[in-house]
Amino acid sequence: MRRIPAAFATLALAVLGAAVPATGAHASTASSVATASPTATASEACEKAWHNARNGYLYLYSGFDCSGHLAATATDDPDWGDSSGSVHGVAVGTVRSLLFKASSGLAVELYAGPDYTGSHVCLTRSESYLTELGGAEFPDGTPLDAARSHRWTWASACDDRFLD
Repeated sequence: MRRIPAAFATLALAVLGAAVPATGAHASTASSVATASPTATASEACEKAWHNARNGYLYLYSGFDCSGHLAATATDDPDWGDSSGSVHGVAVGTVRSLLFKASSGLAVELYAGPDYTGSHVCLTRSESYLTELGGAEFPDGTPLDAARSHRWTWASACDDRFLD
């Protein structure tokens, strides 16, 4: 009868040994999707937010490292500063970090101006989050934290307007 508990313990250790390396590999792959150069803590905070995010949503934050939730949206919004739409009352320069969780093939276009005007960039599924928008710019040099509107599109329609 002692062989059964010993066999069970051996099997449990084998399963645990197989699970631990897989978990570590996933963590290193997942943390590499950030497009900014986050610290370990920042990466962990945004990584946790990304895992808890709903698929098909863009999240805006007032703080760095995906903190200070401002809005979550799955629809287009022509003016983040007005009182309507899924994003409302967000002043220019208020967004400090963002998170984008989309299905394969989808992208979100961020525009410098309201009503989808001005310079714009696309964020794709591979650009899961930006822990700090400071220093990121639209192609015309406008700071990315000055974004005023967004809309969903297919990544294939973005041409060369991806955020570097």
